[in-house]
Amino acid sequence: MYLKLMHKFLLILSTLVLLNAEETFMVDDFEATLFSKASGTLQVQGSFIFEGRDVDIYDFKIIDALNVVIGSFYAEDLLTSKGKEAFKTTLIKYVQEKYALDIDTLYIQKLKVLDDTTAQKIIEALKKEGCCK
Repeated sequence: MYLKLMHKFLLILSTLVLLNAEETFMVDDFEATLFSKASGTLQVQGSFIFEGRDVDIYDFKIIDALNVVIGSFYAEDLLTSKGKEAFKTTLIKYVQEKYALDIDTLYIQKLKVLDDTTAQKIIEALKKEGCCK
């Protein structure tokens, strides 16, 4: 009797664990061109971890949402804590409304503005300073 009860308990417990299991989807080195408040556009790069149900199955929907939502932010805003939190909230809400996917947690592993300095820009800056002819 005790063994049957224990077996049923373990079966129910393992079923509950499987039903509530979260999946993980990682996006590494995602790049986007965003508008800058100061000058034209800036290239940003980020890595993200999404946790939720079916996030690995519908990863293409998450990438689409990531492209749409990140484009609605200025690059400088994404570098502040407040901006990052607003980005997370907006992205989770957008994925829920657009694709009916539940993202339980979004982690930002890295988010930075890429340096777009080229040799030509350096030469032009030196010419402006009168160092080169």
